[in-house]
Amino acid sequence: MNRLALFIAFRYFFSRKKTGGLGLITIISGISLLGYLVGAAALVIVLSVFNGFESLFASLYTNFDPDIKIVPKSGKIISNSQANLNLIRSVEGVLYASATLEENVLLRYNNQQTIATIKGVDEFYDEVTRFDSTIINGFVDIRNDSIYAVVGQGIAYRLSVDPNDVFKPLGIYVPNRDVSTVISTEGAFNKALVYPGGVFSVQEEVDNKYIVCPLTFTSELLNRNNVVSAIDIKVENINKLSAVKSKLNELLGANCLIKDRYEQRETFFKVMKSEKAVSYMILLFILLVAASNTIGSLYILVIEKTKDITIMKSMGLTSEIIRRVFLFEGLMISVFGGGIGIILGLVLSLVQQHYGIIAIDGSINELFSAYPIKVIASDVLIVFITVVVLGVITSWYPALKAEKLAKNNG
Repeated sequence: MNRLALFIAFRYFFSRKKTGGLGLITIISGISLLGYLVGAAALVIVLSVFNGFESLFASLYTNFDPDIKIVPKSGKIISNSQANLNLIRSVEGVLYASATLEENVLLRYNNQQTIATIKGVDEFYDEVTRFDSTIINGFVDIRNDSIYAVVGQGIAYRLSVDPNDVFKPLGIYVPNRDVSTVISTEGAFNKALVYPGGVFSVQEEVDNKYIVCPLTFTSELLNRNNVVSAIDIKVENINKLSAVKSKLNELLGANCLIKDRYEQRETFFKVMKSEKAVSYMILLFILLVAASNTIGSLYILVIEKTKDITIMKSMGLTSEIIRRVFLFEGLMISVFGGGIGIILGLVLSLVQQHYGIIAIDGSINELFSAYPIKVIASDVLIVFITVVVLGVITSWYPALKAEKLAKNNG
């Protein structure tokens, strides 16, 4: 009986006037179908754009953030007894492990000064991340005996840092932990000079905050030997990251937090997901407006086909089957319109993804030259389910009206 109801609904969907041309109901249904088409296409494209931006920023942070970061659960440092690098490197699935030490410092260069965070890294840091790929000017040298630092682009701009000027050092000042009573400003600070060998660029938040130096230099400047701020880890297989996290948790106990890449930038990725959800809700509202047209067109169809309902009832069709006819009619409008819209959205998204036709105005960065797009199958499925659910909801009232007419005419 479902096949019969579907067949009748199909005939109504493509019905024409006896005199030729399209009927009023077909035109109204076509407008509703067009609304579903545009709404579904817009949903696919917008969700894919948000995926693209999230993927792009995640890839930028990949050059600075490790796969896994071990940080203290409380306080700012981890002692070497807690962070045994050799023991951590022996964990199955760990490819590289690098020690880092961070502290806020005062920078002086070219008669200008600013506050920054010094990040001391060891020789394995470039293996754990892809830090060398972030250099936009100069070079990176993080060997233990190096006298060079790498400065974030934002800091370099504020201080007018020139990596090519080998005669102008960068002064780094940090409060002296060994002084309990301050007699002079000179004794209150530890001072060291390095040469800005290069400038890096990751993302504005990072570029405005960090200066990267060798770990030994940073430890001596801060008077913090045998301690680190974090352990950065690169895993052999990113698909087994959860298993590596579990093993590290067992090894380090309750004194440390084990964070994956998304947990390290939790606020940023939560904001991205929230914006994506809000955009989905806004476009869903627009799709609801299109769906409301379906209610009107189906209701008019039910009234127009009152004679047909009486005939179907006299031929032995039950009220339930008649209700399904109009329910299927509404589903056809939503599924056909939404399906075509999804295909259109996928085509436009894939064209933009591969060819970057729509450019970002005023962009000077090659990575941002065109709107990034990434199509995710789960998003396409969500859009399709949304369209089907809306089709059922908007078809239900007209279908009940048809069932009521069938019972009254029975």
